[in-house]
Amino acid sequence: RKSGGGEVAGSVPLLSFGSTAMQVRVLPTVGVAAAAALVAAAAYLYSARVGRKSGGGFRIGTAPARVGASKSSKKEEVKEEAPRPKVDVYFGSQTGTAEEYAKQVQREGDDRGLDVTVIDLELYDKSRVSSATAVFLVATYGEGEPTDNGRDFHDWLVSEEDEAVLSNLSFAVFGLGNTQYEHFNSFGKAVDENCGRLGGTRLLNLALGDDDNDMRDTFELWLEKLWPTLSDLLGVEQSSEKWKTAGVSYKFKLTTIPQEASALSNGANSPCESGRTLSSLTLDDPKCIDLVVSVNRELHDAGGRSCRHVELDASGCGSLGTYETGDHVAIYPENDAAQVAQLAARLGADPDARILLEDEHGVRYFPGPCRVRTALACYLDINSAPRKSFLVAMAEFTSDPAEKARLLHLSERQNQDEYHAVVVAGNRTHLDILTDFPSANPPLEHFLELVPRLHARYYSISSSSLVAPFSVHVTAVVVKYDLPEDRGEFKGVCTNYLARLEPGAVVRGMLRRTAFKLPADPKTPCIFIGAGTGLAPLRGMCLELQARHAAGVEVGPNMLIFGCRNRKWDYIYREEIEGWASDGTLKTLHVAFSRDDESFKGKVYVQNKVDQDGAKLLALLDSGGVIYVCGSTSMAREVHRALLNSLVFLRKMKGNRAEIFLQDLAKAGRYLKDVWST
Repeated sequence: RKSGGGEVAGSVPLLSFGSTAMQVRVLPTVGVAAAAALVAAAAYLYSARVGRKSGGGFRIGTAPARVGASKSSKKEEVKEEAPRPKVDVYFGSQTGTAEEYAKQVQREGDDRGLDVTVIDLELYDKSRVSSATAVFLVATYGEGEPTDNGRDFHDWLVSEEDEAVLSNLSFAVFGLGNTQYEHFNSFGKAVDENCGRLGGTRLLNLALGDDDNDMRDTFELWLEKLWPTLSDLLGVEQSSEKWKTAGVSYKFKLTTIPQEASALSNGANSPCESGRTLSSLTLDDPKCIDLVVSVNRELHDAGGRSCRHVELDASGCGSLGTYETGDHVAIYPENDAAQVAQLAARLGADPDARILLEDEHGVRYFPGPCRVRTALACYLDINSAPRKSFLVAMAEFTSDPAEKARLLHLSERQNQDEYHAVVVAGNRTHLDILTDFPSANPPLEHFLELVPRLHARYYSISSSSLVAPFSVHVTAVVVKYDLPEDRGEFKGVCTNYLARLEPGAVVRGMLRRTAFKLPADPKTPCIFIGAGTGLAPLRGMCLELQARHAAGVEVGPNMLIFGCRNRKWDYIYREEIEGWASDGTLKTLHVAFSRDDESFKGKVYVQNKVDQDGAKLLALLDSGGVIYVCGSTSMAREVHRALLNSLVFLRKMKGNRAEIFLQDLAKAGRYLKDVWST
C-alpha cells in the first residue's frame, strides 16, 4: 500500500550463490594437475559472484577453460558453444514486482540465446553499467521516491557530471508506477533521462507501466518490442519460436524430508539459515526483525467495519528496531489457516510433510526444510490474482478438454478484458482457479514454483519515537467484503492477519525511514490533514508535540483537519484528539463527518474543511507553517484542489501561480504527503 502503486507481490526463480567463500578440499589421491584444476575453477566461481551477498540475482556466465587436461583427454572434448551475447537486467523494487519482471526477462532472454544477468540495483557497479547492454525495470515508491534498493543508483545517476560516462551503454527502461500518484513513475523517468544525458544509447522509448490500468499487459507488449531490438543490436537469430510453444518450464525440484532427517525452518519467525533463497524482499531478508504483539484492540464502535490498533514491541531488536516519528513499518503476514488447509487438501498434499524446494545449484525458492503448511501460510502469496502464465500451466495439468480450452482462452491477450473481469476484478485466488477447474491437478512442486512469494505490506507508524521509542503502533482497517456470485467473503491478507494476532504473538517486520517528519523547531505551525487511517502518522506527530508541550516546550499554533464517516462509529482516537485540542497541542481542530446522521447537512469531507478555513490555513503558511497530508491518493488530490482554490480566491493568484506556489512549498519540505492508492 506504500509502493507508489507500481508493484504487487510476486517473484520468479533465478540463480544465485549464497556462500561468502568457496572451500576446496583436495583429496590425497588427487594429482597436481587435477588439484590445480579444482583451485582454478573455485577461483573463477568466487570472482564471478560480483561481490553479491547471498540471496543473489547474479548468474555465472560461460564456464572456464579446463586446466591441466592430458593430450588423450583433449581428443574427447566436445566443442564449446560460442559465448552468448550478454544483457544485464537491473531491478529497483520495493515489494517485488520489478524483481519478478526482471526474472521473466531473464527466462525469456535465455530461451532466445542471450546470456541474461539479473542485478539488484543496490549492488550496481559503475564500471559495469557504463559498458553494457542493460535493461532497467524500476518502480517508484511513495511520493516519487526511488525504491530503497535503487536510491544510491538514483543519487549517483542524477548527480554525475561527466556527460560521456555512459557513452558505451545501450539501454531500455520500463517504469512501474500508478497514475493515482502525483509523481507518476518519477524514478523510471529519472533513469531514462539521465542515462541519455550521460551518453547512453536509448534502444527503446521509455515505457511507463500503470498499476491502475493493467501494468502486466503493458509490460508484455513492451517485451515484444524489446526482443527484436536486442536481436538486431546483438546479432542473435530470432527464427526460432520455441520459446512460445515449449510450455512452462520448471527449475525447482521438491524433496520430501524424513521426519528425523533435519530440523525444520521455524516459518515466519526464522530466516533461511542457508541464506540462499531467491528474493531479497521477502521475510527471509536479513533486515527483518521479530516484533512482539503487546496490544491489539478494536477502534471502531459500530458501523459494520473493523479498525485495529496494534502495538508491536521492538525492544529486543537492537538498532534494527529503532524508528523515528513518521516512519513506515513493513509487516510480513501469514495467510489464513483455513484457506491454507483447503488448498493443501485440494493439492492432495499432507500439510505436515517436510519439504525442500531447490534447483540444481542449491538455490531455494523459500526457506526450508519446512512443512507444506508453513510454505503455503508464510512464503507464498496464494491470495494474489493468478497470472496468465499460471492459467497456461494449469491447462497443461487439466484433463477436461473444455476446462483446458477455457483456461487457455482467459490467458490470451485478445481476451484481456475478460481475464481482468473474471480473475482480477473477480478477486479469484489460486485456490479459486483450482476450484473452478476441478480436472486441473498440478503436482505440488510445480504449483509451489508457480505461485509468487509473499511480500510485506507497508504501514505508516502511528506512534511517536519520543513517547514510545521501542513500541511500533499500527492502525489498520480490516479489509473484508462479499465476493460476487455468492463465492463467500474476500479478506485482505495482512489486515486480517493483524486482526487475529494475540498478545505475545511474534510478527516478522522491518522498519523504513521516510521524509515525513516534524519540523526541527517545535514552534513551527503544523497543518495536519488526514482521513480515516490517514490519521496514523499524524497521531504520532501530535503525541510527540503533546509530550514536548507537557515538558514546557513551546509548540506552534497547530491545526488538525480529520475526516471519518460517523462520530459514533469510526471517530478513531477521539479521546486523544480532543485532548490535544484542550491541552494546547492543537490550536484548531476540524472533524469532517461524511455520514453523520445527527448533523446531516450533506457529506462533509476534509477538503471542505480546508476550503472553509482557508484564510487561517494560509496565515499559518505565512508564518512558516508545514502542511502534512495523509490518506488515499483521491483524498490528497481533493485537498490539493482546495488549497489551490484558497490561493486563487483569497490571494488572487492567477494563471499557474497557485500551482507553482504549492510546488515550491513541496521542494522546500513544507508540503509533505504520505498517501496510498485505493
